[in-house]
Amino acid sequence: MGKYVVPFSLFLCFLLFFVCICEALENEPGASIRLRQEIWDNVVSLGTARDDQPDRNFFRLRIQLWNYMKFSEQFGAYARIATEPKYYTGPYRLPLDYVGSIVTNKKRFDQDEIVIDNLYIDIKKPFDLPISFRIGRQDFLGKDMYGEGFLILDGTPGDGSRTFYFNAIKASINIAQGHSVDLVYVSNPTTDIFLPSLHPAYYDKKPRGAYIDHKKRLSGSDERGFWIYGRNKILDILTIEPYYIYKKEKQSDVVAESYINTLGMRAVFKTGDFFIRGEIARQFGKYDNGKKRRGVGGYAFLGYDFKQLPATPSLEAGYVYLSGDKSDTAKKDEGFNPLFSRAPQWNELLIYTLIPETAGKGGPIPGYWTNLKAFVAKLKLSPIKDLGITLSYQHFWADEETNITDGTYKDMFSNDGKNRGDLWAIIGTYKFNKNLDAMLQLEYFEPGNFYSEKAKSATFIRWQLQYRL
Repeated sequence: MGKYVVPFSLFLCFLLFFVCICEALENEPGASIRLRQEIWDNVVSLGTARDDQPDRNFFRLRIQLWNYMKFSEQFGAYARIATEPKYYTGPYRLPLDYVGSIVTNKKRFDQDEIVIDNLYIDIKKPFDLPISFRIGRQDFLGKDMYGEGFLILDGTPGDGSRTFYFNAIKASINIAQGHSVDLVYVSNPTTDIFLPSLHPAYYDKKPRGAYIDHKKRLSGSDERGFWIYGRNKILDILTIEPYYIYKKEKQSDVVAESYINTLGMRAVFKTGDFFIRGEIARQFGKYDNGKKRRGVGGYAFLGYDFKQLPATPSLEAGYVYLSGDKSDTAKKDEGFNPLFSRAPQWNELLIYTLIPETAGKGGPIPGYWTNLKAFVAKLKLSPIKDLGITLSYQHFWADEETNITDGTYKDMFSNDGKNRGDLWAIIGTYKFNKNLDAMLQLEYFEPGNFYSEKAKSATFIRWQLQYRL
């Protein structure tokens, strides 16, 4: 019965949208156009599997159109459509046709789909109860983000930053001033089976490929789950956010069936210009074959805002720990599971180098953060109005060694070291006006002895222009 709850809710949103659009008291339409170019040099395999993972140089154009309809102070609806075609100018081409595993046709242009990105209804405090509902396809970003997105951020990691949505039902309960709790149920299938899309993707024949039945692979398996997330402002300087998250990963072509429970808490302490923030999460569960799942992950950062100095610098440093799977415990998997947050966290480049290690757990999708220790330092500056610069140095270790001796990526790992290497990053942002902004991102990774001597340094470059109405 539970599997029909989210599809029915999305259908209800879809119906209400078209029935009530003319009855809206207020409409807030908008649009966004984002142009990006990305250049990958030795990303994914660190140059050790060039034939299978050629360097990429491509443009991507994301277009979004939306409208929020307010029918009353208590009732509203939101809808957004999106698409993100890509054009490849570098060595990589989009594979179209296969004979066995051999690509027989490649193309520079990926036309992409036109998808329903968001579609939900808001019901705020019905009958004056201290509870509000958001029902339908929705993002958990911005003001709706859970903490820093450590475990809940992206429901569709397979399509990059085209979409982030969750098919969800959320109930937000206001217990008292400064104290609230969210109850959320989500259902994220491997491909979008709940709502239609236009201009289906090119190919679907490659096993474990990026497309299935002419639809973009959005996740490694059909994923369902729910969470209880509390927000408690204990003092003006202290916030505590305890949570419980349950996730079920169904059997797929790339993922074994399992469930996992996560108990955790996030805390933020801020007084004046000084702050400390951290999060700890403990995981336990089981695979369908009886193998146990165990994991632990967290981070702690401290920082200071030098508001009185020129360029108003802000400095922060911290440590990240994500457990790895031990090779000597065959009946237990201790690897940390990032749950619903397979997205860039501390950098962009490293999420792609994790694919060779984690494809058997989460599919051919980047961002499966696990088996990681990291020291991260960041300096943020604003030399002039509307210009932001972030400089970062990050050093990474592995919690456990690898044991990869065959396959496409056998030459990538040393299998006897734990020093992943060093990463330097710089991000610059500039806001021309309220509608137009720009960004430039440069990342450079130098591998350590966790990787083989054949592994090369990697570079990730991105620039973008974004216009919002």
